[in-house]
Formats: sequence, structure tokens, C-alpha cells
Amino acid sequence: MRKLILILSSCVLIGGCYYDVADELYPGNGGTANCDTTVTGYAAKISPVMSANCAIPGCHVAGGNPPDLTNYTNVSANSALIMTRAVVQKDMPPAGPMSACDILAVQRWIENGSLNN
Repeated sequence: MRKLILILSSCVLIGGCYYDVADELYPGNGGTANCDTTVTGYAAKISPVMSANCAIPGCHVAGGNPPDLTNYTNVSANSALIMTRAVVQKDMPPAGPMSACDILAVQRWIENGSLNN
């Protein structure tokens, strides 16, 4: 009886130890496996992300909540804030985090010195 309990306990413990990789389990469903990881300039990648998620009416536009995130100069100047709130804490935008691919694009753009073009 003791051996049976030991064997069953071992099976439960061993069976419960595994490593999930979200990109492998759910490709294209919240992971970054299918993201274009090329770091490009502001106009190509970041401006569309800001326009869709941040610089929308009532939020980070001129006359809205500061900072204004409608242009390269302002987005670049606030890159540390964007990194903290949108990439690390993921509490912005208030409707919910950006897509994993958008977060990765913003993170890489900021980490590479907020490239401009």
C-alpha cells in the first residue's frame, strides 16, 4: 500500500512539472512568435500604434490628457513614461493592454534609442 501511494504521488508530482511556452501553445493568439520584430522608425511602426491606442479623442491628444502623443517629438520625449505605463505595467491604455506585437514594437523602438524616420 505504501508503494502504491509513493508511486501515485510521484506520478502526480512529475506530471505537474512542465514549462509552457505561450507562443508554441497558442500561436498568433497573444504571443509574439508571429510579430515582425524588425525595429524601424517612428513613422513606420510606432505612429500607427500611438494613433490606434494612445492618441485618440479624449486621451493623449492636444487639449486632452497630458502628454500629447500625436507626434514623434512628444512620443520620444515621453518614451520613459510610455515604457513604464504601456510596456511594463500594462495599465495604459485604460481599455486594456496593447497587443503583444504592439508592446514588443514599442519596447524595441524605445530600447533602440527612439529611432526616427
